[in-house]
Amino acid sequence: MTSPTLDFLVRSAREFRRGGWVFTGFHWPVLAGQLAHSLEGEPFVQVFEAGGGTWTAGTSVPTSTTDYPAYAGGIGWIASTADVLLAMARRFDRVVLDASNVDLAGRVNSSFVGDRDRPAVRLPGGGGAPDIAARARELVLLHGGEDLGRIQAEVEHVTAAPGAETIVWLHTRWGVLRLGARPRLVELARDVPGAHEFSGHLRGLGVRVDAPVPRAPISEAERRAAAGLLAEAAGRGYAVARRARAELEGVA
Repeated sequence: MTSPTLDFLVRSAREFRRGGWVFTGFHWPVLAGQLAHSLEGEPFVQVFEAGGGTWTAGTSVPTSTTDYPAYAGGIGWIASTADVLLAMARRFDRVVLDASNVDLAGRVNSSFVGDRDRPAVRLPGGGGAPDIAARARELVLLHGGEDLGRIQAEVEHVTAAPGAETIVWLHTRWGVLRLGARPRLVELARDVPGAHEFSGHLRGLGVRVDAPVPRAPISEAERRAAAGLLAEAAGRGYAVARRARAELEGVA
């Protein structure tokens, strides 16, 4: 039993299992980082904006990057917020951030859609994302939504942007892109609903889509771990987890 959202979460979690020190933003990154502790791969340390770091799964799914009780048993104080975002940014092996509205250069809009004074949609804001993204060596952006229009040639408002030398990847439910001066589709999930429309949308934006590799399967153990995490996260107030649960019920 699987779903596009569950698959997306597993593949996002694998980014943590490449090992090293990983800065973890809120929303999808928190869920992916929590799941990653249940997967095989290299050991890793998560570091959060407020300065905490953890090397084991939290005792429950964190509801924010400062939900320290959720990390009981494996948390340490790494540095102050300013030090994490500025002084330590270049030392992280990768930075993982949420990207509900993103463009081909890897710029993220998490501020608002429409006119600044009377926006059509208000978004949660960037927090420390501008500082950490600009200084990241490698930036992994997680876009878990279904609206292709949120992947754009240029975002309307730039909340955070990668540095000139930052390597940028974008994970979506349909595949993975390498962003930057010459954006290209590197992996495509042909069996996921909307994959053809996804390729067409990217082609229309000028993305090279002619040579993606097929998406490798995920294991049954990964599916079970992700389903359990989504069930817990739904109970902890994650709307995306509730939608994922509904997807799973629809394919049961």
